[in-house]
Amino acid sequence: MCDTPSEWTFEEARKQWTTMVRPVQHVGVPGYQFQAGVMWDGSLVFGPLHFLDLKVMQQEIAPLGDHFLHLSVAYGDPMRFADRKGTGTQAIRRSLEGGRLPIPHVITRNGDLDWQESVFAHLLGRPYEEGMTPQSSDILVVRTRFKVRNTGHARRTGHLWLHFGDTSQVYFGYKCKQGEEIAPAISHRYASPYGLMEDKIRYILPTPGKGTVRWHDAVSHAEGIQGTPRNVIEWEVPLAPGEEAEITLTVPYGLISPENADKLLKTDWEGDFREACRFWEKLLYGPGQITTPDPFINDYLVAVAGQMAEQVAYRTHSTKVWMYKTSPNHYEGYWPCNATKALPTFDLRGLTEISRRVLQSFIDCQTDDVRGMEKGVMGRDEKLPGEGFARLNGFLGNFGEWTANPVLLSHGLGLWAIASHYRITRDKKWLGSGPGSPLESMISGFEWVSAQRRRTMRDENGQKIPYWGLLPAASAHDWLAGNTIFNDAFCLYGMAEVVRLLREINHPRAEELAGELSDYRACLRDRYREARDRARTIPLPDGTSLPFVPRIVQELDWIKPDWTYTGYGPLRAGAWGALEPDDEMVEQSLAFLEAGMPQGEGPYFAAHKDYADIADINWADISDPAAERHHMWRHYVEYETMWPIGAPLFLARDDLPRFFEWLFHNLSVALHPDWRVGVESLDGVPSCAPGDGERWQAIRRMFVNERGGYDGSQQSLWLLQAIPRSWLRPGSRMAITDMGTYFGGNLNLEVQVSDNGDSVRATVRLKNLSVLPTEIRLRLRSGDGRPLASILVNDNPAKLLEGDTVRLPLKKNGTYQVVGGF
Repeated sequence: MCDTPSEWTFEEARKQWTTMVRPVQHVGVPGYQFQAGVMWDGSLVFGPLHFLDLKVMQQEIAPLGDHFLHLSVAYGDPMRFADRKGTGTQAIRRSLEGGRLPIPHVITRNGDLDWQESVFAHLLGRPYEEGMTPQSSDILVVRTRFKVRNTGHARRTGHLWLHFGDTSQVYFGYKCKQGEEIAPAISHRYASPYGLMEDKIRYILPTPGKGTVRWHDAVSHAEGIQGTPRNVIEWEVPLAPGEEAEITLTVPYGLISPENADKLLKTDWEGDFREACRFWEKLLYGPGQITTPDPFINDYLVAVAGQMAEQVAYRTHSTKVWMYKTSPNHYEGYWPCNATKALPTFDLRGLTEISRRVLQSFIDCQTDDVRGMEKGVMGRDEKLPGEGFARLNGFLGNFGEWTANPVLLSHGLGLWAIASHYRITRDKKWLGSGPGSPLESMISGFEWVSAQRRRTMRDENGQKIPYWGLLPAASAHDWLAGNTIFNDAFCLYGMAEVVRLLREINHPRAEELAGELSDYRACLRDRYREARDRARTIPLPDGTSLPFVPRIVQELDWIKPDWTYTGYGPLRAGAWGALEPDDEMVEQSLAFLEAGMPQGEGPYFAAHKDYADIADINWADISDPAAERHHMWRHYVEYETMWPIGAPLFLARDDLPRFFEWLFHNLSVALHPDWRVGVESLDGVPSCAPGDGERWQAIRRMFVNERGGYDGSQQSLWLLQAIPRSWLRPGSRMAITDMGTYFGGNLNLEVQVSDNGDSVRATVRLKNLSVLPTEIRLRLRSGDGRPLASILVNDNPAKLLEGDTVRLPLKKNGTYQVVGGF
């Protein structure tokens, strides 16, 4: 580990990481179920790639025909693939339109020629807005323009090469890559302007205004690839110094009729591009804007909603279900837990029409069937020992064959997401009552947990079993199953949000369910204290030891957990309130992870050896077999970045030093900066829910944070809780615009640091809160570490509280002018 600064900055954190080199961006339309992948070198991928081999997926892709396509792009003479492997070459630069819209650009330098590839998608013959009312006849169309410019002082000839291959050489899984071999060509032929497959059209390549388009049965010499590219199209174009030329390519998501191809041929690329920009700008620049002093973070915060919206899909031909996919083209099966954790990002930004469709499918699919959840290995192994689950209606984690892994946390987070949606929107008509309503769905889901945990309230040999009062053994992630704190904690998280909602609407059963919640939390705490006291302790170099809090009550040795999502189970329980954030078991788990494991014991990473040519090299220093200690995270960034612990845990604990360390290190390595897209593991599954939604929510909580209430009681509202000093330099400005809150209504917030840095002014405007928080607390920090010395609220002196905070008057509507001096 490096020397730790007094407070981490983005600039310092970036120095500690090797950045990722294999970004993938996706283009699509919200509501349409498939998206095309744009690879780091400009290659295009039309999947979904084969994963899990779902029968329902075969129903969805059948109408597309033989649509699988890996379009590889090369330049120059001879044909050269600039960076198929993904090494981060300086010859390729990437960006998004305006730095924010999900319209990627790939600029490749080939001698004096700059080639810019631009890609966007739209529906054939339907406006973007109608994607959320999908039709079975919808056709997604991917539009690409290649524009070349001669930047030199002499005439040059440009060469663009397009290879239409199958998808056998593309991997979007735990690590993204393109195979070294060129893929077998699809059986197409080019008869200008159409690419033909049998009697259908696969692509449209109109004759360009300049240059010559040629067909090659084979290209005998190609650089940067193994094998012989076949059925290749070349565009050769002579260019004077400073001259530009362009060619466009249209690829529908599947085979289309000649009639539809004729319609596409008549469209205007530039006009359709402007329409794409209009749609995305309208979607992205609505309520819920966050402005910081950092331009990159500002771009990312805007871009997140577009990348998320593209992954909201309606399964048109099979089960008619809405889902927010974990990641396009690979995780096309459904992990409902991943969707739920990110959905409030839509609601807080005013994009209710997107999240509501996904939530409705949770309600519609509520069932008494747990779909093999009582088994291991993604519900496909032999039945786990234990009580199993009673067949009772209320389970929220079964979406039929779409369900990639039936897990209990999908149920708990389903409860949380439905309750959160109401608390943000306060739409009583949507909440409803009676059978089939969201309200009844939440109560039924709550009662389902209560009934299932009673199955474990039994004794053996006169003593309570180790998991007494917890849920029966169930799947927790791909290969882990059992009585895990991971499962119970997220069910408690959802149940607490339901209790809070019921109390807010004065529901007659609110206190009854609150009592059940309290009993369940006590059981979790007691069972894991008992397990901790039985567990092997962690030895420290000075001869002392630390207690070990296990992730499963029966798993009593710290060499068992690994770096996957469940490995940090006790911390997740503290991060999301199943345990209090300052509970001794949270403290002990944090101490264990910071101290690390002794040499030769516990799990080591192999990834940095297997993938030394990509960003996994970052894990080498924390997993060195020659070192005295090794660790499961680096600067609080987990190897699997999709479910970050740092933000909710450290904000709940009001631990700003650790929070800033997590924040800036996560942003430094878990995002592809050029395309503003997060991953599951480094250089792995791209555009991954819930990671991007979680990061957005984390940064929002720095400004607007609904804290506490882990027992289902009302929360407090903290403003400017965690603003880093690097953002509070003289003259700095920040703002929150029309941000939704969990108390209903919205909030505006403006921050201005004086030119000399001696004071900070914050303007807070609350509008139409439906319920009052327990308190409104605002923190004003200085940019140089000086404590707050004076505070004025609406020109009146106010009492300074601990941690540079002040308590604001409780109002549902109000404006506060707060000035702090240092």
